[in-house]
Amino acid sequence: MPHAVPTKKTIESGDVITIDMGCKYNGYCSDMTRTIFVDYVQEYVKPIYDLVLKNQEMTLKQLYDGANVKILAKMVENDFKFNNFDLIHALGHGVGLDIHENPVLSPRTNDFILRENMVITDEPGIYLPRKIWCSN
Repeated sequence: MPHAVPTKKTIESGDVITIDMGCKYNGYCSDMTRTIFVDYVQEYVKPIYDLVLKNQEMTLKQLYDGANVKILAKMVENDFKFNNFDLIHALGHGVGLDIHENPVLSPRTNDFILRENMVITDEPGIYLPRKIWCSN
C-alpha cells in the first residue's frame, strides 16, 4: 500500500519505516518521503532499496525542460520489471497549491512534457505487502 494507515503495531528491530510527509507554506505544498531502518537493514531489503535509489537518481538526471513524463515512468517501470518488481504506484506527481497535481508521472498516462519551473516529485517505490515499502 503506497499510502499506509496507522496501526497499533510496535516498532521492532529490523523494521522498515517509510515516512511520507509535507507542509504548506504561503499556500504551496511540499512532499517528502524517507525510508528508515530500525537498528539494521535486513539482507533481503538491501538490493530492493538500492534498486529504488538507483531509479530515483536515474530519473533525477532526466528531469529537464522538454522531458516526457510517460517515458521517464516507463524507464523506471522497465527496470523494475527487469528485476522482477512492479511499479504499482506512479513514479511521481506535480506539487503546487494541492499536494497531488498534474502531471502524473506514470507509464499509463498521456504524454506530458515538463517545462522549466514545474514542481514534481521523484518517488519511485517498491511495495511488498506485509513486508516492506521502499520509496525515496
